[in-house]
This record gives sequence, C-alpha cells and structure tokens, in this order.
Amino acid sequence: MYNYHTHTLFCDGSSAPEMYVQEAVKQQMKVLGFSAHAPLSFDNEWSLKSADIGSYIIEIERLKSIYKDKICILSGLETDYIPGITKAFGAFKKKYRLDYTLGSVHLVKAPESDDLWFIDGAVHNYDNGLATIFNHNIRRAVAAYYEQIQEMIKTQKPDIIGHIDKIKMNNQGRYFTEDESWYVELVEDTLYNISRHNVILELNTRGVYTGKTKDFFPSPFVLERCLSLGIKVMINSDTHKPEQLTLKYQNAVTLLKDIGFKELVVLDTKGEHLIDINDYC
Repeated sequence: MYNYHTHTLFCDGSSAPEMYVQEAVKQQMKVLGFSAHAPLSFDNEWSLKSADIGSYIIEIERLKSIYKDKICILSGLETDYIPGITKAFGAFKKKYRLDYTLGSVHLVKAPESDDLWFIDGAVHNYDNGLATIFNHNIRRAVAAYYEQIQEMIKTQKPDIIGHIDKIKMNNQGRYFTEDESWYVELVEDTLYNISRHNVILELNTRGVYTGKTKDFFPSPFVLERCLSLGIKVMINSDTHKPEQLTLKYQNAVTLLKDIGFKELVVLDTKGEHLIDINDYC
C-alpha cells in the first residue's frame, strides 16, 4: 500500500511522524509520503509555522535513514495556491529538497479583492463566504475555485493534485448538483489542464471515511473522464491520524477497477512509475 497525503503534529495532524511510520510498517506499506501543509503568510490553525519547517524536514530525513530497510519514506508538502499570496511551489521544492509537492486549494480568492473563501472546515465558513464574498452566487464561486486550480496547475506545476472536487464537500447538494452542465464543464476544463500538464490526480478517501461525503474526491464521473483522458491516478488517505493511513483503500480500488483502471501511479526513490492496480493494496 502507498500513501502520499499525510499530516502530523507538525501541522494539523494528531501525532509525531514516527508513529505514522510505525503504523505503516505494521501494515506492510511500501511507501509513506509526508505532506505537511506548507507555511502561509497569515495566521491559521492548520499549516506549518515557518519557524518549524526546518525541523519538519530534518525529522523526515531522520526517519528515512532509520527505517530505510523497512519502508520507503518521502518528504513533501501540501502546498496551498492562492494567487498573489502564496510562495512558488518550486521554491519550496528546491530549498528543502522535497521529493514531491501536492497542490491544493482550500482558500478561494475573490476575483475583485483579496477576500478569501474558506471551503474546508465547518460548514458555516462555506456558507458565510459564499454569502459575503460571492453574494450567494454559487456558479461564480465554484468557477473561481476551479479556475484557481487551473492556474495552479499551469503556473506551479505540482506533482500531485489534492482532492480536486473538495468544493462539493460542504455544498452537500444544497447549492448545486454535480450533473449541472455548467459544473461538468468546469470539471472538464480542469481535467483537460491536468492531462495537458501530465499531473498526477489523487483519489482521496478522507471525505468518505470521515462521513463528510458520500463519494470519494473525485466523484465517479470525474474518474471516468480521467480514464478516458489518460490522467494518472493514485490513492491517498489524507490521513491526520496513524490509524487512518489506508482507510477505505479496498473500496477505492474496487471503484477504480469497476470504472476500468488497470494501473495506478506510485512515487518512490526511483521516481514515478505505474503499477498493476491489484498491487496497490
């Protein structure tokens, strides 16, 4: 098994990195990638503090050395993209010699201002931002979200795209449905950019195992389109606790097989390569 989306107490996870490694070894995982939320320029409750990033990298490198005969450990960051606000992904990767970057959008920048719509966390944050920043215009708000992801893909070139349709999580079917033509068009445009720039897309199991969503990120119709476009897919748990490392992996594999996937992509010390889907877990 493999996981490249891992949060520890260095950001908003529950435990020290070594506890995740010990659990991964217990589960006979092949690769564990750490992806702390990269530091942001403003106070928040979830990301690494700038003063702690050096300690984070040192700890991951220490674990790589200690456990090298038991598991492949990779160092990464989940890097938020906010136009004009966040640092370049490449700068993080070069300075800290990261094995990969995982690009995500949690905060949507308003087109006409620096106001930020927080789409994660409590539902009331989603609702309040939609009301105050986008004047209840869900189509305009969702378009801003997907356009920000597309800009991230083009300008930052992350190795992996995180929970691409997380915009659906706090919507919960209230403001839009995923079969509306305008929504499908936005997803299609975003997938086209992923395909064009040869980026890896994660199937993220967290929404399902936490009970926040019925479907994985992304939804089945998105995965079907990924297959037709030849987009590379991997499974990640977006774990915040050691015991969450591989939750719902078998369900994810079953879904991908039913859709028609034969291979999934993995990263290790040799780089990026495809493996038979039956060997993922």
